[in-house]
Amino acid sequence: MRGQRIGFLSITATASTEGSRTVVRSAWAGLAAGCLHTLAGADHLAALTPLTIGRSTAKASLLGALWGFGHSTGQLLLGLLMVVLKDRFERLVPTLSKWGGTTVGLTLLAIGALGIWECISDARRRGSTPEGDLHVAEANLGDIQQKDDRSFLLYVTGIVYGLQPDALFVIIPALALPSKLAAVAYILLFVFGTVAAMGGYTAVIGATSDAIRRTNSGLTTSLSGLASGVAIVVGCCILLSGWGVALPLTAAA
Repeated sequence: MRGQRIGFLSITATASTEGSRTVVRSAWAGLAAGCLHTLAGADHLAALTPLTIGRSTAKASLLGALWGFGHSTGQLLLGLLMVVLKDRFERLVPTLSKWGGTTVGLTLLAIGALGIWECISDARRRGSTPEGDLHVAEANLGDIQQKDDRSFLLYVTGIVYGLQPDALFVIIPALALPSKLAAVAYILLFVFGTVAAMGGYTAVIGATSDAIRRTNSGLTTSLSGLASGVAIVVGCCILLSGWGVALPLTAAA
């Protein structure tokens, strides 16, 4: 009897250890998936770059993290919808793919257009302020404070970006894990990876552009205009691909 009890405890301990390892592996997998999915999306980077150029490192990082949290919120909502609807969800995928891509494309166009408009306004102020860079710097500070009021809009934009069918490729692994604890660990670390990756990316953008702005504010404006132009190009490509237009790169592939 004692030998059987010891054997049972040994089996239980082994199972517990293996379960703990599964949870740890799932957590690392979620962290990697969150980081890679966020930074590998050209539309993600194109959307946030124009909005964070010229900010301080802390503000840029916080806004990037807020966008990342909104992105994860959208993905989790899509995953919940998939679980609730089950078989019927497959019918929604083509619609989500088409209209989701259209929404992202239009959002990028709006971000790019807004960024270019702000660059034009900044250039006009620069040309009409003979007193020098002090007035331009004060005007830029006012623009930055005005942009910071759009934090809720950034969060909503992140949610829109998360409601895309490609989010299922990072949600489905959580549903296939052997235990609920492992699935929870995967999802939590995926959210953390998404927030950390985008917060880190925008922190780099903010620190670099802020350092440039201190010595050459005109170059910062030019970089912001360039980033806004890239956002418009990426938005147009997404819209054209969603409408079934063959792009040169796609045709060549």
